[in-house]
Amino acid sequence: MDSVYIRGVGMTRFGRFLDRSMKDLGREAVEAVLSDAGLEVRDIQALYFANSLAGLITGQECIRGEVVAYPLGFGTIPIHNVENACASGGNALHLAWMAVASGMCDTALALGVEKANHEDRTRMFSAYKSGTDIEEMFATGVGAGTDRTPLVDRQAVLAQTLMREKGLTLDDFGRIAAKAYHYGSLNPMAHRREGHDIQTVLGARMVVDPITSLMSSPISDGAAAVIVSRHKGSGPSIKIAGSRLASRPPKGIPGPTSAKSATTAAFTAAGIEPREVQVAEVHDASVAYEVIAWSECGLCPEGDEHLWASTDYTALGGKLPINTSGGLISRGHALGASGLAQIYELVEQLRGNAGARQAGNPRVALAQVGGGVIDWQTSVSTAHVLVRDDS
Repeated sequence: MDSVYIRGVGMTRFGRFLDRSMKDLGREAVEAVLSDAGLEVRDIQALYFANSLAGLITGQECIRGEVVAYPLGFGTIPIHNVENACASGGNALHLAWMAVASGMCDTALALGVEKANHEDRTRMFSAYKSGTDIEEMFATGVGAGTDRTPLVDRQAVLAQTLMREKGLTLDDFGRIAAKAYHYGSLNPMAHRREGHDIQTVLGARMVVDPITSLMSSPISDGAAAVIVSRHKGSGPSIKIAGSRLASRPPKGIPGPTSAKSATTAAFTAAGIEPREVQVAEVHDASVAYEVIAWSECGLCPEGDEHLWASTDYTALGGKLPINTSGGLISRGHALGASGLAQIYELVEQLRGNAGARQAGNPRVALAQVGGGVIDWQTSVSTAHVLVRDDS
C-alpha cells in the first residue's frame, strides 16, 4: 500500500442555514480545500461524496454528489456517493484513502455536505429516525418523544447506565459539555459559540433525564472536505497512518463494538499504541457518547471514566485534549460532513494552526466517528490515525 498524505482541508461554518443549498455549501468547502492544497479541480482524479439526509430533507436522491460537483467543474472522473449515517464523512475519507493507497489514483477528494435543517421539524425528526432499523426499532424504556429522535432516548439510557455502573454524576456530564462549549467559543467554524458553563448546561431544558438540551449535538448544516494524495505537498506533511471502517457484531454473536473494532484495526495498521495519541476527535453526539468513546477507542482505561470526566484530563492543558473543535456538541453535527470536520480540526492541530485551541505540539492524532443504531449498538464506525511526518 502506498503512503497517503492529507494535502488540504476545508470547511464551512456549521449552523442552521435554511437559505443555503447543498451546492452553495459544497462550493465553499471545495474552494477552501483546493486553496489549502494548492491544487485545482483538474488535479482531482476521484471524488467521494458523503451525505445522509438529502433525500428525506430536500428530495435530492440518487446523484447527490454529481449534482453538487457538476457546477464546480468536476466531470469525467468517478464520483462515488457515500451514505452511512453519521459515519458518512469518515467512510468517504476511508474510500478516498483506499483509492490512493491501492494505486488506483494519485489524488482524491472526500467531500461531505449536509442540509439537515428544515422549517418542518417533523420532517427533520423523521429523517433522523431513518438512522435506525425501522422494522425492529430498539426499545429504550423511557417513552417516545414527538419532539425528538429515538436516538436521544438512547443517549439518556446510556447516561443513566454510566451513572449507575461507572459512577459518573450530573456535574460530570455538565463539565464535559461545558468543555465542548469552551472549545466551540474559540472555533470560528462552530455552530454553537456561546461558551456555556456547567450551571447553564445543567439548568437547560430537560429532554430526557438526565440529558438536557445542551448535552447533545444540534441539528447542523455544513460542509467539509479533505484532499488525500500520494504526494506530500508543501508545509507540514500529515500522513494517514491507519484508516479503518467496521460495523457492529452480527446478531446473536458477542463481539467488540464498531468503534473498538475500527480503532483497534487502525492503530494496528499504523503501528501506533493508543497511549501515543496526543489529541483526538471522537463521536460525541451526546456527553454519554463521548465518555463511551474514550474507552471504546482504547484511550481511557476501563474504570477511569469518572476520573477523566471529573477533572481536566481531556481539556486544553490536560493529558489528552479531546474534541478541541467543540465536537459534535458545540462545533455541530452536519452528519455527512462531521467526520471530515474532525479531520479538519486535527490537521489544524498537527500543523500548529489551531490558535487559542492549540493543544501543544502534537504529532499523533485520532479521529473516530460512529453512525446509526441497530439493536442498541452503534451500527458503523470509522477511525483514522494521523501522524505528522517531520522527515
